[in-house]
Amino acid sequence: MTDMGDVRVATVEEVDLLASIAAAGFYDDPVMSWIFRDADLRLEQLRFIFSGLARDYLERGTVHLLDDACVTFWRAPGFVDDRAGSDDFEWSPPVPIPGDALERMVHLDATMTANHPHDPHWYLNVISTMPDRQGTGLGARALGEVLAVCDAEGIPAYLESSNPRNMTLYRRHGFVQTGELPLADDGPSLYPMWRQPGS
Repeated sequence: MTDMGDVRVATVEEVDLLASIAAAGFYDDPVMSWIFRDADLRLEQLRFIFSGLARDYLERGTVHLLDDACVTFWRAPGFVDDRAGSDDFEWSPPVPIPGDALERMVHLDATMTANHPHDPHWYLNVISTMPDRQGTGLGARALGEVLAVCDAEGIPAYLESSNPRNMTLYRRHGFVQTGELPLADDGPSLYPMWRQPGS
């Protein structure tokens, strides 16, 4: 088994690495495949989106990196999104995203926002592992970093799974599915999952 380093807090200098790991891990994701339908352009478009998301989470969240192959993007309890509807950070390089894909992204964001729980919790927005490292325990180790804090401080955790095959991992860590959120008429579903501390 490959010797893996410790889970650590990522830095802004690692945005490109974070975006590349997230994009590669989400390339075949049902929701991302529904939004970005051109398979030839999807990886570049995902890097563009995750680059902006990584910058935002580095500034206003917690981004963990493990072995340069697995990332998690978390929001701490009490986070207030005071930038809703704004575009305060620049993404580079610019990547063209079709208008219909943007509409699906807006629909995804609205669905997630409308169904987000209000009780204090840690929120896992992204967990992604490079495809050639999946199944090696990186995801479990990366999850454990914040879940240990949840248990120590008595705080729940929440996520939306965009891929049913990942839900076994989340269940093993105490998450319980709380519903199903269909995306539009032709879209896949999100699966909200809640974890009580100590689960």
